[in-house]
Parts: sequence; structure tokens; C-alpha cells
Amino acid sequence: MKFRIHPLCFVALFAYTLVGGLRAYLVAFLAVLIHESSHASVARFAGAEDLAITLTPYGAMMTSTGEIPRFGAVLVAGPLSNLLVASVALSVCWLLPELYGTLKGFLRANVLIASVNLLPAYPLDGGRLLRLLFPVKGVRVVTSVGTLAVAVLALLSFALTRNLALLLFGGFMLSYFFAFCLPRVTRCETDEPLYTLARTDEEGRLRPAVVREKGKVVRRLSPREITSLCLTYPTDTPIGRALNGGNLTARYK
Repeated sequence: MKFRIHPLCFVALFAYTLVGGLRAYLVAFLAVLIHESSHASVARFAGAEDLAITLTPYGAMMTSTGEIPRFGAVLVAGPLSNLLVASVALSVCWLLPELYGTLKGFLRANVLIASVNLLPAYPLDGGRLLRLLFPVKGVRVVTSVGTLAVAVLALLSFALTRNLALLLFGGFMLSYFFAFCLPRVTRCETDEPLYTLARTDEEGRLRPAVVREKGKVVRRLSPREITSLCLTYPTDTPIGRALNGGNLTARYK
């Protein structure tokens, strides 16, 4: 398993040092590391290969070059590990009340990270799990709206508390919403090869396409039409020739 550190982590580390929040930042990162390591451990046990954990200023993420088996169990493992660790910390504080002051921040960090990740927003664990269990358009819309709602709430909370972590997290969720949650369309010219139409979103679904010729829209293609074209013609065929060569000859503006 590989561990990577995003360069902006060092910038965030410096910023937290300046505002006096270094200890809280490191405690939160420890909870995040427990969260992502649990994801990776379950994924590795399930048979996933080439796993990597990347630490970022707003948290961490696990990636794999291949498919991750038993993905639902992998998603649940992260929040569950934080809740288990928080339960252990709470038990220690109950047995040894004098340690509460020391463990309070760590306890809160684990509960907060578990709770946030269970929200129905993409790409949080809760949003991913909903899309996995209910792979329908309505759920994708709900989780995309959840992404925007979480981003706005985090940024509003930053405005009230001046907590840098909320700014980083809100900025990440907002950028993710605009980059991946909004419907995206592939734009191509008629002289481009057919394979340029075969672009997918983050979940591997073909994106609809708009084909232009001399700046004008000559065709709008659904994912089903793109699949039909790619199965009918060689992938290096110009898009315009493929459109004019089969049953998909209707043009509309």
C-alpha cells in the first residue's frame, strides 16, 4: 500500500501553526488516517490491488488502479472504525475520568468524521453507498444536491467560526459539485475520430455528446446512440462520416 502527501498539506500545516490550531489539526488527521486505513485494509482483504492513500488538506482519499471488490463493505469500514475508536476512547474516559481532557479532542474528531462521511453527499461514504445500493437517476440527483448543501453549510459555518478546516472542506465539496455532480456533455467536431465520443463520467457511465460543424450544433447524441456508433464503425472513423453512414442520419439544431 502506498501513502502520498499532497503538497498543500504543508501549506495547511503552516497556516494552522500560525493560528494556533496545530494540535487540533494533527488530532483530526490521525482520525482521518484511521478512517482511510480501515477502507484500505478491508479493500485489500477483499482482493483489491495497487491501493494508495493520499493525504490532502481537507482529509484523505483511497484509490485503486483496479476494481474494488465488496465495495459496500469497504465504504462502511471507514465510519465504523471511527465510531469503534470513539467508543474505546469514551470507555477509557469513563474508567479514567482524568484522561478526558487529553482524549476529548480525539473523541470528537472521530465522531465528527464518521458523522460527516455518512451524509448522503457525493463523494462521501454515505453518498457512495446510496448510489451503490440504489443505482437510479433519482438517487444520483439527491446525492449531488447533498454535495452542494454540505459545501454551502461548511462555508457558512466557516464564516461564523473562522475554522480553517471548514473552509478547506467546503471548498473541496463545492469544487467537486461543479466538476463531477453537474451533468457534463462531451463536445466534439465532425472531423474528430469516433472514439472521442466515448467519454465517461466518474462512475463509468457514457456522457451524452454534442457534435458541432463550423461552430454549429449538427447533432446531439445520447449514450445509447454513441454506443451504437462505436459498435458499428471503426473507432478512428470521423464522427461526421459515421453519422452520415448509418441509420443515425437525422440532424437537428
